[in-house]
Amino acid sequence: MKTRIAITAALAIAMLSSCSTLKYHYAETRIAQASTDVFVVPPTAKVDVNPTPIIDSWVFEGKDLRSLLSPGISLEVLSQRLKTAASNKSLQKHNGDILVAPIFEVVSEHDGKRYTVTIRGYIGHFTDWNKNTEDYLEIQKSYIPASPEVGVYTR
Repeated sequence: MKTRIAITAALAIAMLSSCSTLKYHYAETRIAQASTDVFVVPPTAKVDVNPTPIIDSWVFEGKDLRSLLSPGISLEVLSQRLKTAASNKSLQKHNGDILVAPIFEVVSEHDGKRYTVTIRGYIGHFTDWNKNTEDYLEIQKSYIPASPEVGVYTR
């Protein structure tokens, strides 16, 4: 008789514990399928490009050149820094927002103690800034593949 009561109690405990496990598993599955995607709506702007090309030459030496140098810098990195600095000077000179189709010529003089950067291109100005509409966001959602690993998309 005691054996029968023990077996019945064990079966009852097993049944109760299996029910709670099923409920926990169901809740866990629902949480794993929750969507956490974030879509960023970027602003857009029109660019008004001046049709007259610019040609600017900038000389970097002394203090200007030392501000671009760092220990162990490669020539590629120095060239990129020179192009960026020259672009900034040209944009300030012409009161522009963006260089369109720039072509750079970097020339080293005096064993790398003086550099001349020549820029050819067009100056552009941003106009008509606006935030995209919700319709744009819906279109972008349809083109972006969902990725459960990342969950954040920007375009």
